Amino acid sequence: MKNTNPTRDEKKLHYAIPVIVESGERSFSCLKLMKNYLRWRKNSSGEWLGVMAGYVWRLKQSDDRILYQVYGKHNTAARESADINDKSFKLGQSNLNTLYENEALKDPKIVKNEVKQLAQTTIKGAKTKASTKRSNAKCKLPQVDSTSSHTIDSSPAVNDVSLSDDDHFSSLLHNYFQLGVDLRQLYKSWASKDPYFNQVASNFYGIRILRQDPVENLFSFVCSSNNNISRISSMVENLCTNYGEFITRLDETDYFTFPSISALCKENIETHLRQLGFGYRAKFIARIAREITENKSENWLRSLRDRPYSEAKSELLNLYGVGAKVADCVCLMSLDKTEAVPVDTHVWQITLKHYLTKLQSAKSLTDKLYNEIGDFYRSLWGPYAGWAHSVLFTADLRHNKRKELNTSLMMINICQEMTIRNVSLYVTLVSIYQQHLPWMS
Repeated sequence: MKNTNPTRDEKKLHYAIPVIVESGERSFSCLKLMKNYLRWRKNSSGEWLGVMAGYVWRLKQSDDRILYQVYGKHNTAARESADINDKSFKLGQSNLNTLYENEALKDPKIVKNEVKQLAQTTIKGAKTKASTKRSNAKCKLPQVDSTSSHTIDSSPAVNDVSLSDDDHFSSLLHNYFQLGVDLRQLYKSWASKDPYFNQVASNFYGIRILRQDPVENLFSFVCSSNNNISRISSMVENLCTNYGEFITRLDETDYFTFPSISALCKENIETHLRQLGFGYRAKFIARIAREITENKSENWLRSLRDRPYSEAKSELLNLYGVGAKVADCVCLMSLDKTEAVPVDTHVWQITLKHYLTKLQSAKSLTDKLYNEIGDFYRSLWGPYAGWAHSVLFTADLRHNKRKELNTSLMMINICQEMTIRNVSLYVTLVSIYQQHLPWMS
């Protein structure tokens, strides 16, 4: 294990406990791709800010860790409620620099042990203080569903000093980035089976699927229908601002939770969403929310994590306006169905060019072909086919951006050459006219 003591540069970042990863993996190149996730923004300091599990997170990547800060409701911090938290975590506070001014960031295991020792002597008094001082401002972590790889118990309140064996904020990050998945072994396996993947993967190592909230993910993808990233992001933010709950204001930006399904069932929501520019998607959002509320339950989407892939996808396809691609995206990114392979235009073109060339005569992507492509990749890559597909998808996006840039540069060069030639032609013509028409001189 690599030495986890931070460098002096890291210490200046004033972040809380780091999330450690194995030396050599460099998994967090995925942070560079978080712009593809709608509610994360990168600031001028290279920090990523976004909302996850009802909290605002500030993340920054170093070589082998993510450094983070957490902000709860109205910017309250754990340290304000109890001495025990004051001396150990100080998570969720904007002035975390005071914690590490004269000491290095510590390994979470070391901090955890210190906290437990301190808890044995101060827990009773601190608990009383916490309950009286912050009774009206407790911010509870929502319960996080678990898979076999990520076991997370129901989380205590941030301001409650009764400590479990885990650092719950680190657990949330581990769960969100799915750090229990061994990328090195997966990349090695995929590359051994697939020459094209082997060719591409070396430049795109560390691509992880974020384990997103199913409700947020479903309605975000409903917004994505026939849309561009900028407009989708705007729609999602409008949903949060108008129907979510205010969390805090940070760096002159207000942050809100994603709305609950019940909040999306409010009267006249379809009309309001149309006024906000959602178009026909307003009907999809209102009807899906109403259907789930009336016929299922608020927790129904999360419960699909416990169902087989085929059943979960089938349930999603029964929702109004949800097609195969959106269903697979939700399965892959929120419901732990690692074998789900969403097939969009990019994946369709990758498939035709590098894998199933026999399909090049097909006029369009039919349901039958969609299923055939998914089955092909599951057979090729195995149970984590959806993760492998995301590596090639990312590579294709990057390639297309380079092509667009090169095309733009080429057009600029052509225009410049034409301008130079036109000026040269103009000078030549003026010279000729001056020779034959003296009055122009």
